[in-house]
Amino acid sequence: MPQYSYNALSSSGNEQKGSLQAANESMAVQDLRAQGLRVLDIRESRGTGGFLGQANFADWLATQRSVGPDPLIFYFRQMAFMLRAGLPVAQALELSASQITSSRLNLAIRVMLKDIEGGQALSAAMRKHRDVFSNMIINLVVAGENTGELDVIMERLASHLEKRSALKKQMITALIYPVIVVLVAIGVAIFMVVSIIPKFATFLQGQGKALPASTQALIDISAGIRENGIQLIIAAIATLIAIWLFYRTPQGRLWIDQLLLRVPVMGKLLINGSMAQLNWAMSILLSSGVSIFDGLKISADLMPNRVYADKLKQAAAKVFAGRDLSSSIRHPMLPALVTQMIAVGERTGTLDNILQELGTYYEKLLETGIKRLTALIEPTMILVIGGMVGFVYYAFFQALFALAGGS
Repeated sequence: MPQYSYNALSSSGNEQKGSLQAANESMAVQDLRAQGLRVLDIRESRGTGGFLGQANFADWLATQRSVGPDPLIFYFRQMAFMLRAGLPVAQALELSASQITSSRLNLAIRVMLKDIEGGQALSAAMRKHRDVFSNMIINLVVAGENTGELDVIMERLASHLEKRSALKKQMITALIYPVIVVLVAIGVAIFMVVSIIPKFATFLQGQGKALPASTQALIDISAGIRENGIQLIIAAIATLIAIWLFYRTPQGRLWIDQLLLRVPVMGKLLINGSMAQLNWAMSILLSSGVSIFDGLKISADLMPNRVYADKLKQAAAKVFAGRDLSSSIRHPMLPALVTQMIAVGERTGTLDNILQELGTYYEKLLETGIKRLTALIEPTMILVIGGMVGFVYYAFFQALFALAGGS
């Protein structure tokens, strides 16, 4: 049986510390009360083989890792199935622990199981693992416990995390392609500057004749980059570090996030992705019994863009003061369609359904936008790289023709 350390007050008011064995924490408290002690603090003792506050090195190592969306999706879907089949929460957790491969999530489930066996509710046990379970997850579980629809909540969580993961992957795909184009263009430019143009310049300058303006400009640019290459690299790194430090400040992040939303094409993708995530989150929260005020605060924590996160927090304060959601959430960077449809949902009493439809609508817009971006970048990549190589060939042949004409 587990060993528990306790701190308690005796009937005479003296503080007493000690340890005892019990089946779980609840039984340990009952045993101490039976002895006439008032429990101030009790916790499970770690074995002598413990490591930095954990039972062993493997558990400590698990606490240093994060939990990705896929293990959480599997866990919630599995829990929904077992709860729907009539299994108690403790037994469902025990079975989940044997199936989850993520070490961090597995550790959280094992600790939660002990807490539940000690008499705690599932939501209370989950609150001890906020690095694994977000505020949205915990609040939805509370709603499920209050309504007796915990299996439905688990299924909704699995669906929400699945959609959120798909959105994130789509956004990453949209952002990776332009980065690849830029890196390829830079790589081609460096190769020409370091390898091709110097040989080209040596040959032409050895002829002792004046070069055409385009050829001379190409040689000068190449020489300037090679001579100041280290300084240019240092300046680029310093600029990136300065931007990163600026982004870490509240005002800096807000300013950069505003700027990103205004970037042509890419800004539209960010807006559509944010709207899909916002509407889905609000839909699942409201349909599960969470208030609009709490839903806005929870959704604000989920939004990666500070513009929308700050607006949702402001909207929560306005809703708390008695204003309706549609007017509270209005913002220049928020599509008018969203506020208009929310107003319709408030008047008809179908706000959760309206928000779900909006989430689906903006997901489709995001998918279409990514396809268009991909189609736009491919010819852009050809034009950029082809233009650089073409200019080198143009300058080279113009020089050859000039030399041949003057001989």
